[in-house]
Amino acid sequence: ERGRRASRGSQAGRRRVRAGFCFTLDAKHLSRRMSVVIPSSASEADAALASGSCVANFCATWCEPCTHMNAVFAELASEGSNAALRFVQIDCDAFPELCERHGLESVPAFLFLHGGAVTDTLTGASAPDLALKVRQNALTASIHTDAVGAPPAAVPIEERCRQLTSRAPVVLFMKGSPAAPRCGFSRKICELLTEQKVSFDSFDILADEEVRQGLKQFSNWPTYPQLYADGKLLGGLDIVRELAEEDELLDSIPAAAKAA
Repeated sequence: ERGRRASRGSQAGRRRVRAGFCFTLDAKHLSRRMSVVIPSSASEADAALASGSCVANFCATWCEPCTHMNAVFAELASEGSNAALRFVQIDCDAFPELCERHGLESVPAFLFLHGGAVTDTLTGASAPDLALKVRQNALTASIHTDAVGAPPAAVPIEERCRQLTSRAPVVLFMKGSPAAPRCGFSRKICELLTEQKVSFDSFDILADEEVRQGLKQFSNWPTYPQLYADGKLLGGLDIVRELAEEDELLDSIPAAAKAA
C-alpha cells in the first residue's frame, strides 16, 4: 500500500515530505513492550543522539507508513540482540530544525549514529531492510563496546569526597573560584589564605550539586567554604580566621602548602 503525499500539518512555512511504503504488522507486534526513547524537548533529543551508538526513527504522526514502521521499530528495540543500540524516535513536526540539520526530506527515515556522527542511513518503509540495518549496526556497536570496555561504574559520593579532599595538600571547597568568588565568605577566605601565603587547590561546589550535598554529610559540616589540609577538615571562614589571628594557621597545614 503506497503512502500518500501529505503536508506536515497546517502551520505556515512547513515543508511537504514524501511518505514511503507501509508494512502491515499483526496485533502481537503492536502489543510488545516498547524500549524506545521519545524525547520531549530539543535538548533531550540532542542528548539522546549525541553519545554512544543509536538508531533514530524520524517519523510523522500524519504519515500512515510511519505508524507501521514505528511498530517495527519498537519490535526491534525489544529484541535483546539489539541491546547495543539506543532506539530514539523523533517526531519531525516537533523537531523540524533537527530534521533540517540532517537534510531529511521524506519520512520514515532512519539514521544510525555513533558519538553523534551519522554512520548509516535508511529511508522508506521497508521492514526487512530496517531489520537488516539494525542488526548490522547492533553487531558493530557491540564489537566496539567490547573493544573499549563498558563505562566505568559511578564512584560512590563518599569515595569522591575522600578523593577530592585529598587531591592536594590544601583544598578549599568554595562558591566560584579564587579568581572569581561567588559569595563574600569565599572571597574573604581566599584573601586570607593569600595573605598567609598558603598554596591551595580549590573546588567550585556550585558546579557539582552531588559534591555540594555529599561533602556536608562526609564532614558533618553544613556550610561553605570548607578548608581541608591533608584530607582533613580545618573548618570554615571563622575557624580559619581565628587560626590565622592566633598564628596557628601555618602550623595546621602541611609544609608543601607553605610558601618558601
